[in-house]
Amino acid sequence: MVKTSPPEDIIGLTLGNSGVRTRHGVTVVAVKRPGEGFTYATADTVVEEGDTIIVAGHTRQTERFSELQ
Repeated sequence: MVKTSPPEDIIGLTLGNSGVRTRHGVTVVAVKRPGEGFTYATADTVVEEGDTIIVAGHTRQTERFSELQ
């Protein structure tokens, strides 16, 4: 698992429409908005600029994903 900022290509999209799992091989499991706590991510969760996300997957894929910013 990696805690990171979302890359530009998923900001403003629901996780279901972003294709993050297909394109990057990781699953976003939680999202934290500034000033709020972490909440579980669903396919309907919209990722916003300034969010912090927790992603799960194979080590190398999560590392690559965190470097996309």
